[in-house]
Amino acid sequence: MPAGPVSGVPRELLDSLLRSGLVELRAFGSGGHAGEVLSVEAFNPQARSLRLVIPPGWRFASQDSAVQDLLVVEESVLVLAPRASGAVRCRVFCCEASKSGPQAGSVYLAGGPADGRLVQLGRHLSAHRYPDQAVQQAVWSVSDGHPISAIDGGDAGSTLALRRLVADVTGQSVPWYTTAYAVPEPGRLFSNEPVSVSGTVEFQQRHPGLLSIVVKDAAGRTVHVIEDGRVLEKGRFTIEVAMTVRGWPKGRYSLLFATDGVLRERQSFDL
Repeated sequence: MPAGPVSGVPRELLDSLLRSGLVELRAFGSGGHAGEVLSVEAFNPQARSLRLVIPPGWRFASQDSAVQDLLVVEESVLVLAPRASGAVRCRVFCCEASKSGPQAGSVYLAGGPADGRLVQLGRHLSAHRYPDQAVQQAVWSVSDGHPISAIDGGDAGSTLALRRLVADVTGQSVPWYTTAYAVPEPGRLFSNEPVSVSGTVEFQQRHPGLLSIVVKDAAGRTVHVIEDGRVLEKGRFTIEVAMTVRGWPKGRYSLLFATDGVLRERQSFDL
């Protein structure tokens, strides 16, 4: 995939070429929903060479309405001789979480630019590398409203910039926690069934005391006890918490840190 001008052939915009009938495009899935899993074939019907650019933020539309569309997250380039064909593999991610993933041979239409938020995300992803699982959740956070807390690359620091970008384009705050989900049913890519919540909380302990950490639901009922009576000295503490939430009702919960019955820190999370 050439990165710059090739043999003087100018760069041309894909949507303009398609609207003018100056290029023909078709695409096929190779059996995955994330990464370089889309093969794009192009034909140049013109009597001149053509440099075709597939930009980040381009959305390929599935021919099957039950299969997810695919969002391009990295620029791909094809240089086509006059009246010649060519092919390139595109780095793409599914962008309709409630539908099934593409199979080998799934047909995709030429599509067009995605909405502005997905284009912004696609451009960010083209300039930064994150684990595929984090990228997929980021795309679904923008396209389907999935929680930002699902964006997880195994290391909170490695995906913080991605979480911040998604929070910015969706008008949300960056969550302090990470949500893990159950394995989806066959044929689906996301279960939407939270199984655990984890994160790091900091607070100031002004005098020695007995620490308690509990989780309360929106009605103020205690639903889980993490700590009950650990001796804590004076100082600033960073505490890692992890809790199993499988089967908990949807809603907002509060994580309360107290010493000797005095509230020191409160953090909320949503399921």
